[in-house]
Amino acid sequence: MILDNKLRNKEVIVLDGAIGSEIARLGAEMNSSAWCGVANKTHPDIVRQVHEEYILAGADVVTANTFSTSRHVLASAGLADETVSINQRAVELAHEAVSNVSPNRPIAVAGSMSTNTAWIPDTVSSDPRFLPTPEEEYENYQEVAQTLAKSGVDLILMEMMTDVEHSSLAITAAVETGLPVWIGTSCSLHDDGSLSAWNIHMEEPANILSPDHVEKNSGIGLDGNKSYASLIEAMMSFNPQVMGVMHSTVDTTGPGITALFEQWNGPVMVYPESGSIQARIGVAHKIEPDAFAGHCRDWVERGVQIIGGCCGTTIEHIRTMVNELPDTVGARR
Repeated sequence: MILDNKLRNKEVIVLDGAIGSEIARLGAEMNSSAWCGVANKTHPDIVRQVHEEYILAGADVVTANTFSTSRHVLASAGLADETVSINQRAVELAHEAVSNVSPNRPIAVAGSMSTNTAWIPDTVSSDPRFLPTPEEEYENYQEVAQTLAKSGVDLILMEMMTDVEHSSLAITAAVETGLPVWIGTSCSLHDDGSLSAWNIHMEEPANILSPDHVEKNSGIGLDGNKSYASLIEAMMSFNPQVMGVMHSTVDTTGPGITALFEQWNGPVMVYPESGSIQARIGVAHKIEPDAFAGHCRDWVERGVQIIGGCCGTTIEHIRTMVNELPDTVGARR
């Protein structure tokens, strides 16, 4: 894989930042139930531009816009039959961006996979009309994973792994491709200092959850009352190349790193959010680029090797971060 030497030599690897919120910022209309994957079809120039700007900001990895492109999600936008083509186009746009602005610098293209579901419009709660059976869910993840692999991604990035049941289905499908798999877990920090798997009721405002929001029907936030340590243990069983903390607040990410270091000896990636999701309008920012960059520098000095941003982070966050990063990864602490 294109980044293997950097991984072995413990060089700092820079991920990109948020894709969906940057696509929205540049003018692509988001589908309120299927999120940003539809933009590969409707606004390819904007998707490509986001990738190009992250590369120019210093990213070593660009993530194809496939976070929310499973068949059961695209069905909510009437695009289930275009699942393969939308995922193929996402990878093509990432590769085009690399060719356009960085033909000589090695840039990895990651295919994103998640357990995200179609949302009830104007909420982040699962729409029961589009929830697959477990068998359908696994087949849909296989479809995405195989399409990403055949389209030429260098690795598969599992994003927002917050539960065991649904995450295991998605990761199994990714592992079956034979590509390197990087697993990003998400966690929540409780008042008593304990960490749980990401808890949607703690992290998202009540006004963007449906009145009858039910965890058991949602692939994200499902295990919000289970310990983060148990989630890490379950994800490690898949023998990923990289484990990480992502889509967690900056305040939560530090303790999350400590918990991950206690259980995982391989390369660690971190990409926190800078703000929480707000229905329809993207993200309300909570941390500015300079402050974000300072946290990222500190985490790399603590032993984090792969660093970037999630929801709410912009091209400017990544550019500022790159200028602050140390040259080498520090000893774990």
